Amino acid sequence: MAVTSRRLLSLSGIALAPIFLLHLAINARAHRGGAAFSSTVDRLQGIPGIALFEWLLVFTPLVVHTSIGLWLVVTRRRLVEPSPYPERLRIAVRTAGIAAVAFIALHLSELRFRTLGVRPDGGELETLLAAGLSSTWRGMPLRGITYLAGTACVAFHFAAGSWGFFATTRICKEPRARSWAAWAAGALGAAVWLLLANIVIFHATGSRLFGGPGGDDDASARVPCPTQAAGGP
Repeated sequence: MAVTSRRLLSLSGIALAPIFLLHLAINARAHRGGAAFSSTVDRLQGIPGIALFEWLLVFTPLVVHTSIGLWLVVTRRRLVEPSPYPERLRIAVRTAGIAAVAFIALHLSELRFRTLGVRPDGGELETLLAAGLSSTWRGMPLRGITYLAGTACVAFHFAAGSWGFFATTRICKEPRARSWAAWAAGALGAAVWLLLANIVIFHATGSRLFGGPGGDDDASARVPCPTQAAGGP
């Protein structure tokens, strides 16, 4: 059972890694403006068989990976003995995994499955992201903060999980190799989260953490609202 679970968890994680990076690249198109993001989404959704691809290569490995991960948390079992992680890091990885699952469920319910049987187009996704991430509650951008925290958990779990996978291979048996792999995974996780945070902040505010202007509709976004004429309503 343990061997089968380990293989399924590893295979589903390997399957999700390129999908996650592709999702990141698609959303990074938002840096070029809403029109660039919308057109990219629309072109992808126009690919024949995209729904089957999505269910087979996205949702199926996601459900498998999530189910096994939650089973390990509930049963308090370790997938590998001895675990490649120090105890505190192992707890952090599992905690981040649980938070990532909650965030992904929120994200999918708000965007992909907002209306069952209907796939929103690029313009609708852009509008929903901008409206949701720019919303506030009593002056606090809670949705934006939630997305920043959620993407941080996803990036950390992705980076730590990648290191954990390589740490169990023959290449990373030496302490020095594990150390270099840990630094590389940390750099990857930080880079992924900074890019995700940049996307979240752009959707929420129209500005960027880095990258500067350059979007196809940035100029119109920076045009100030007309002032109210004197004596007007």
